[in-house]
Amino acid sequence: MSSLQKPTATSRFRALLTVLAAGAAALALGGPQASAAAAPRPDQRPHIVFILVDDLDERTSPYWEAMPETRRLLADRGMTFANAFVADPICCPSRAALLTGKYAHNNGVYTNGGEYGGWGAFVNPLDREGNPITDEQGQPLNNEDRTIARYLNDEGYRTALIGKYLNGIESDPYHIPAGWSEWYGGVSDRLKLYMGYGYTLHESDDGMPGKLVTYGVRSTDYFTDVVARHAKSFIGRAEKRDDDQPFFLVLAPTAPHLPIPPARRHKELAKQWEGKLPKSPNYIEPDLSDKPYWLQLSGDNRARRMGWNEVDFVNRMGSLYAVDEMVAGVIAALDRAGELDNTYLVFSSDNGYNLGAHRLLHKMAPYEESIRVPMVIAGPGIAPASTAERMALNIDLAPTFLDMAGLPIPNDMDGRSLLPILHRRPVTRPWRHDFLIEYKVSGALNGIGNEIPDALWYLVIATDIPGYQALRSEGFTYIEWKNDLAQDWRTEYELYDLRKDPYQLNNLLSTPAGWLANAGRVELMQSRMQELTRCAGETCQ
Repeated sequence: MSSLQKPTATSRFRALLTVLAAGAAALALGGPQASAAAAPRPDQRPHIVFILVDDLDERTSPYWEAMPETRRLLADRGMTFANAFVADPICCPSRAALLTGKYAHNNGVYTNGGEYGGWGAFVNPLDREGNPITDEQGQPLNNEDRTIARYLNDEGYRTALIGKYLNGIESDPYHIPAGWSEWYGGVSDRLKLYMGYGYTLHESDDGMPGKLVTYGVRSTDYFTDVVARHAKSFIGRAEKRDDDQPFFLVLAPTAPHLPIPPARRHKELAKQWEGKLPKSPNYIEPDLSDKPYWLQLSGDNRARRMGWNEVDFVNRMGSLYAVDEMVAGVIAALDRAGELDNTYLVFSSDNGYNLGAHRLLHKMAPYEESIRVPMVIAGPGIAPASTAERMALNIDLAPTFLDMAGLPIPNDMDGRSLLPILHRRPVTRPWRHDFLIEYKVSGALNGIGNEIPDALWYLVIATDIPGYQALRSEGFTYIEWKNDLAQDWRTEYELYDLRKDPYQLNNLLSTPAGWLANAGRVELMQSRMQELTRCAGETCQ
């Protein structure tokens, strides 16, 4: 047992109770001869398998058409959350939120690099004023000490992560975060992970420093397939190692993040998506006059690159065929091991994707295409082919996993368990009607930028976007755009009535008359947004 897997006081107390109970039962049944009949019951806590894909949006891609087995094995057997969102629509902040159950302002990760982004910010988080975020004892917080993996591992779960972790961990490739029994984390240049070939994994068992394994360009080296093989091997070994020990397994392929191609065996199959790119009313939005100034100025440049969306879409859909095979293979391995009925299966994405909506190629923006994600959960006690309408967030998954395991949820988690919804039990407290979305641009150039003239920022935001805070309620989206680096950058505002304008084509605050007509709503949403930027724990819920 490694130092990262020490029994907690709670687990030692539970073990003591088990021993005392067994001894008492043996005495009651006639002494030592009866002790075998009174052996402790096997651990009945469920296994949890979390399948986290990369950049799969709920809105622009017909993903189930490329993943029929995943739909059959998960959606048809479980619950689909029709209103699932991320509070931070970019890779690293979303994964930080998934691991901690916390908003960005409480875990310190707002973007992918720089002092407010990436793995570096995860282990050394700062508040908005640049001060270290501290724990209850006033010591600098390291988020890796308070992840879902650490909590589950400390309470007896065998844990494994296979695939992508957090952007920036490649700077310390032999590092293994606290709480992981087995580790197969991507540590090469991120582009190689996204290319699907030629990447490196740090492969380790029992939390010990392992070895760096570089995969080449053979068909069998395709990243999603390697994740699948490691996952099936983990399930088999977990059964042989200790059939009664519950496990928590995270599968994190990089599909369908650009520019990953389809697996070679799916290259011809992917061609069926050529010329079929979905084009919603806001695709290459023709009139940006109501949009913030940065998008208006960079819009023409973005529009000239929209031909890439056609190629990107084919690759994205094609890469999902291997994900579908991975899911089916892992579920078959669980079935062979006799563990499927006692396993929760969770499928989601770290963020959505614009795919040309509002002339945006990527994600990050607080628009519906970026923040909406698939979320499907199947497992014990969940009604098949069911749907939940309540708002579910990425910060809800960590507390949900703890609840599934029968463990207490820490008071500092901002999310709340979805288990009552999954099991259709009464919700004891009012459910959320809105949530906060946060993004900082300060990490886009790894912290460089204070000396860049404002005019040049429009070149930067042709590929990035400014920072913002936003509030997404059940009927409206309110956005305040800010640039954290450029001097004298004016705040810009957007408000959308999602019931009348689901594609966010008409910014209600683009004219003085619009401001006047919506002043009351803006005041309420500003107040609520500021309240959430200061929230922590239950006050965020």
